Amino acid sequence: MKIRLCGNMLLVLILIMVQMNWIHSQDPQWPVHTVCDSERLTVTYRSCDPLQDVGFTLLPCPGRLTDLIKIRLALILRQSIDELYSSYELWLHGQNMPILNQDEPLCLPHFPRFKFCGSRRGEIITVESSFKSKTNIPLKANFDLKLRAINQDGFLIVCVNATLSFH
Repeated sequence: MKIRLCGNMLLVLILIMVQMNWIHSQDPQWPVHTVCDSERLTVTYRSCDPLQDVGFTLLPCPGRLTDLIKIRLALILRQSIDELYSSYELWLHGQNMPILNQDEPLCLPHFPRFKFCGSRRGEIITVESSFKSKTNIPLKANFDLKLRAINQDGFLIVCVNATLSFH
């Protein structure tokens, strides 16, 4: 319990420091964050929300896709989320058509799929998950991932553009 609390506090402190640094910089975009940089995979991301950066981690940075990867996303809510709708697109870098896109409701009235459903403005939410591929696909390509989530009022809750480079 103490380890999880310390991990969450560290993620929140990093998020606050990044936001404070952005306020004092001249660049109108959030910085590019490197989440993972191994011989096999490099993952970078940038928040595309003009008002807020997000904290995102992959632990550990995988050497193979069959390794268990723990994923954590954290942000401070600027609006409540009684309903939350996500949209993501996966693009092969440089192409003009997505190879995968999906729109999915994450929180609906009377059907909260996740513990953050119903969270209120000002709360810090963390989303934790894990991923493990069943096969170690020998990919050598760059992919762009665009993720957006909006609430019941059409307010942008999170927006992330990520690049996944398989070496």
